[in-house]
Amino acid sequence: MSRLEALIYKLNFKKATLTFIVISGMLLLLCLSSIAYVSRDKITMIMDYQKVSDTFEREGVTDRLKTQLQKLATDSKDINNVVILDKDNTLVYKANNNLIGNKTKLQLVPYEMSKGYLQDKDNPDQLYKVVKPENMILNKDYIQNEQQVRQDLENELSYETDFTSKEAYLLNYLIDRGTQSKVLMIRTANPIPYAERILEITGALIGLIVAFYWIGLALWVFKDAGRRKLNASLWGLLILITNLVGFVVYLIYTQNNLTCYKCGALQSKLNIFCCHCGTEINESCVNCKSIVSKGDQYCSLCGSKIN
Repeated sequence: MSRLEALIYKLNFKKATLTFIVISGMLLLLCLSSIAYVSRDKITMIMDYQKVSDTFEREGVTDRLKTQLQKLATDSKDINNVVILDKDNTLVYKANNNLIGNKTKLQLVPYEMSKGYLQDKDNPDQLYKVVKPENMILNKDYIQNEQQVRQDLENELSYETDFTSKEAYLLNYLIDRGTQSKVLMIRTANPIPYAERILEITGALIGLIVAFYWIGLALWVFKDAGRRKLNASLWGLLILITNLVGFVVYLIYTQNNLTCYKCGALQSKLNIFCCHCGTEINESCVNCKSIVSKGDQYCSLCGSKIN
């Protein structure tokens, strides 16, 4: 037996498994907590936006809605402005003067140079990228750094002759189909701090956990197969290649065979004597000659009493 095999046989897999689960759980919890912490402003914004959406859907344009919009614009660092437009695109409410100034109307038209963007009719240098509500927190702009965000915008508008003069913002909107009123939330694509690095670390950690689990399962089967006097190397290699599929095959194989109570060798249920140590592990019925388990009082096939 090699030193490696001896080391594997000495391993306490119960303690190792428990330790692995505890450490993996703690590390994953730490990563998830870190993601939640650095994303707290975005998460709060999403929750406040959902409240605004519910209020607008139930009540329409009310003082309560305006109060919620003011809170949303004040609390979030990403939001430049929140406005309410009537059916004629006349400004009914604005949280501040950012990007709007003293205008009484805000008319957004499709940007001819790129699909998915709107353009301020009165200020062509202001572009708005429409973002669906379900993509707010998962928007890729939140993960990248500022240089990458700008580069992506330049790539999307690569045929724009004077892109340097353009300012691009994210736009979420709500529409009341009955009154044609609109709530527009104008945001800046401020990436979540350290989001890219944290996601990289989390991905690497998950990969490491899977690798430990994968190898650990193969080592456990190697040890168990050796204890049962099977070809430990073959079974260990099978689990290393197929993992759960091979593990299920191994369990079925061990369950459908008999283990010698003395030496632990796994063998056919039809054996009367252990093929490894010679211990009697089964008896035969005197009447029908069928194999019965040692200790049985009656034959399961013919019902005869076993001596």
